[in-house]
Amino acid sequence: MRILLISDFGIEHTPGGAQRSNQIIVEEGIARGHDVRLFHYDSNTSLLLDSYDFVISSNLEVISRVYPKLVENIPLLKNHVRLEHDSNSYWNNDFRKYFWSSCIKSFFLSEFHLQFFKELYGDIFNNVVIVPDPIDSSFYDMKLKRSDDIGYIGFFHELKGTGNFVEFANDNMDKKFLVAGWGSDEWIAQIKGLDNVKFLGKIEYRDMRLFYNMISSLYYNPICNEPFCRSVGEALMCGTKIIGGSNKIGSLEMFKRCETFREKCINAASDFWKIIENV
Repeated sequence: MRILLISDFGIEHTPGGAQRSNQIIVEEGIARGHDVRLFHYDSNTSLLLDSYDFVISSNLEVISRVYPKLVENIPLLKNHVRLEHDSNSYWNNDFRKYFWSSCIKSFFLSEFHLQFFKELYGDIFNNVVIVPDPIDSSFYDMKLKRSDDIGYIGFFHELKGTGNFVEFANDNMDKKFLVAGWGSDEWIAQIKGLDNVKFLGKIEYRDMRLFYNMISSLYYNPICNEPFCRSVGEALMCGTKIIGGSNKIGSLEMFKRCETFREKCINAASDFWKIIENV
């Protein structure tokens, strides 16, 4: 099948969780013999002129600004699949309702993700399927000797709870913290200024599984709802405890309720394509 995936960014633009998840899904689709094309905010618009068996839309905040007519026309398609990764706060609810009315499948990352969408926007979502972010089997408990350090990882941002982490580390000077991530100079200065923090900076993705296995617990306490949160899901698959007291993390809520969490994440990309192939 010929597939077009439309999303703001790819893994070459930013290493965020949505981009990595989309990349894994694309690679699985290609491995299954599909011709998968990607359209990002800076792509050549000639891609839009071809015909496709399915058009999959993902994060569209930037593309909604750069190509508003393109986004307005997506609901006119009869082969539109929605792969939702975020909170979709960039549209008004009238357009959101119109957009989802066209979906032949609507993929959400967790039951928590779907429920907070319904609470925010109403029960307007058609043909819903829950498929988590895909995480490969290399994320596992390596049975290493773990330190007592509390980990913190990812992009430093207020909504992602970086301020909560700084406050927590300040309030627990008797504990040691191991931090790997990136962000503004201001956040980095605050984190590096904590005497009980060892700052690793941004680490390669291939080294993240070792990071999770080095620590006994990972702190994560976002302000905004996290539809899944890839880093928390990866840590859980590595046997790392999550602390922070948050009830805003889709992967953590799923882990608490699903005995096959690991298997669902490992099989997620394959499950996604099986559903598409059987539409």
